[in-house]
Amino acid sequence: MVINPPNDKELPVSSLDSHDSIISPGPGGAVFLPEGAVLWTATEGQVVNVGTFLLCGLAFMAMLTLLVLAILARRGFDSLGLLWFSVPVLYLGLCAWRTACHRYTLTDQRLQERRGILSVTIETLELYRVKDISVRQPLLQRLFGRGCIRLVTSDRSSPRVVLNAIPDPRAVADLLRACVERCRVAKGVREIDA
Repeated sequence: MVINPPNDKELPVSSLDSHDSIISPGPGGAVFLPEGAVLWTATEGQVVNVGTFLLCGLAFMAMLTLLVLAILARRGFDSLGLLWFSVPVLYLGLCAWRTACHRYTLTDQRLQERRGILSVTIETLELYRVKDISVRQPLLQRLFGRGCIRLVTSDRSSPRVVLNAIPDPRAVADLLRACVERCRVAKGVREIDA
């Protein structure tokens, strides 16, 4: 299986085996793995903005209709009215930019979620904390080859993590599962439900 990162270089899943020479075990048998290369990265798909695209398109068409009616009625049209045409376009651009700046990055030890345009928030999840992985593909996202991955974790700050509208979610879920298992074995982590 191969995942294509944005730079179009193919990265085989077997690159997970690049840490065969692990540093000696620490307390409790846990080992330290040096951070590996980025295995997968993607942005949230613009398919999440379909409702916004439709709403802004309708608003633009409504304003265009009002403009045509005003011209036909010979009432004139002031330049301030043109400003209203830019509102849906600017809002649409802001939504698309915000979605393009929402990035997920997977290494062999961590999942990082970066979001924000001017004020950036970065959340990091250690992969050994992942308890469950599920894939969901709503109809609209499935038409575009995208879907959601939902993670249930033992992390107190973010017990549920959703990777929304990512490309090829089943392959990414398999890659995630392999990374989680490798991290758990390397750190000696076992899940105990009380």
